[in-house]
Amino acid sequence: MMSYELGALGSNQFVSSITDGSREPAGPVRYWEVGEYRSLLQSLESFLKTVLETDQVPFEILYQSWNAYAVRNPVGVSGYKSLVGFMPQCAQWMDLCWPDYAYSADLQLFFDCFMRHQYSRLFSNGTLMGHVDRVTAAKLYNDFVGCLRAEAVRQGVRKKLADARANLGDQAKSIGCYLGELTSQFGSLVPIRLDLGYAEDAFDASDAMSRMSWSLSSGVGWKMVPSCVPVSHGRQETRARIDTRSATADRDSFFANRRGADKHLFERMVGHVCKQEQGGKNGVNHFHCVFLFDASGLKKADVPALRYGLGDRWRRVTRGQGLVFDCHDEAYRRSIESHVQWAIDRLDCSDGGQVTRFVDYVVGYFAKDDGQMVRVKPTAKAQTLTKGR
Repeated sequence: MMSYELGALGSNQFVSSITDGSREPAGPVRYWEVGEYRSLLQSLESFLKTVLETDQVPFEILYQSWNAYAVRNPVGVSGYKSLVGFMPQCAQWMDLCWPDYAYSADLQLFFDCFMRHQYSRLFSNGTLMGHVDRVTAAKLYNDFVGCLRAEAVRQGVRKKLADARANLGDQAKSIGCYLGELTSQFGSLVPIRLDLGYAEDAFDASDAMSRMSWSLSSGVGWKMVPSCVPVSHGRQETRARIDTRSATADRDSFFANRRGADKHLFERMVGHVCKQEQGGKNGVNHFHCVFLFDASGLKKADVPALRYGLGDRWRRVTRGQGLVFDCHDEAYRRSIESHVQWAIDRLDCSDGGQVTRFVDYVVGYFAKDDGQMVRVKPTAKAQTLTKGR
């Protein structure tokens, strides 16, 4: 039997209505430090992968001479971790739950179920309370895992995740059609590909993000409180690296007001494709961009200036926090040419083979399924793929 009333699980409104997450905490502020958000998210993803893809039960409850014992069950399936090892982390994973954001189906499942389940009552300040009986904790944890699985079936979480992955196919088609139309309208195009990201360390608190936790209070319910997690190295992470709302706002600012001081960068631009991802080596927000310029009248010497100008605009839009990787770098080109055919030189649109190679190159990078899909968005309808008009 489940240990909680199901109610209306799977709803962002439930989490959002608990408190106003936009308020900064009073008193000393604990900021997200470099790397800890991603580490926490990765461990939650690993936990959910084991819960949803195996039937592993964390503990076996044994009885002997009227005494009960909680015995750790073996993993059972190669490639998955023991659920027992995740047991103490559940409350800290709630630090990833921010009101009014849209989460992937599995993350939302966890947040909703944890807040409803009796297992959450065993935690204080993000840690399992020491006086809790081990067998009681093991039974509740087993039940919590079972509830996650039951709710995942009821809510169709597997299908929702599959649909999200299938959307990459729709994005690939959209990019292909868009580039096909552009190349049919011009005799020659100059593509400029840049990856836009952020520096690790925030300059100051205004560029960082406070780390909040959730606390259950009698008569009040769940509310957000300042995190009690001890400070580690003290390096505050640039907010937009982990906050998709901030990153999306920077992207929108970058492409806005093209007739202002930087109008020279956009006068010959005829289109662009921009894809937001949340992953890679450092597991943070970044953007893959390809900008397309009408090559007629554009001198070869003008191209480096355009690349620099676009990068400089990104740095200014991000208040100096932005980093730019120039994909036309010769060392980068040599590093990928052994397995990817180079395709971002000046494009002769009358050459069908060259056009196909270019389109395949862009689609391959911008609509790939390599674990970098954005799992936390500012709104459910926020677009991670944008194209120029």
